[in-house]
Amino acid sequence: MSSLTEEVKGLFEPRSQLLELRKEAARILNNDEWTAYKEVSSKLDSERRYTRRTFELEYADRVSEAQRRLIHKAGSVKRQLVDRRFGSDAFNKHQINRQAQLEVRSAHKRDMARIDDRECDALSTMLDSAKARVQAREKPIKDFQKAVDRRSGEDRRVRSWSR
Repeated sequence: MSSLTEEVKGLFEPRSQLLELRKEAARILNNDEWTAYKEVSSKLDSERRYTRRTFELEYADRVSEAQRRLIHKAGSVKRQLVDRRFGSDAFNKHQINRQAQLEVRSAHKRDMARIDDRECDALSTMLDSAKARVQAREKPIKDFQKAVDRRSGEDRRVRSWSR
């Protein structure tokens, strides 16, 4: 059961992480950082469109190439000491077609996931610098509020000052 859960997390985690980072970026980034993020995002979006379009246009060629590779692999000499009655047909046309299509689709998904990972990396570095900027701006305010708070004992613990 845990392996299925981990597999489902593995499928959805990169995309959900990207969505969470985008929400946080909309909340934290200032105008200059947001402009820089939009440039990176538009570049990666155009790369996504290009990857998707080439996948659609070259799908048949990629499948036929994968089929040729699988047929070549099936026809190679295997040094196995297995009786013919117990062997399997390595040239099953439907199985080869299905495997080739599966490999082409999974390669496309990996390409799209790499683009998402690059966006996550770029966005996380921008968010780290933005968080450092926000922290550097708020630290003197908090230090000042702490130094100015001259109440004694219990009164100081009851209510804390905030912006």
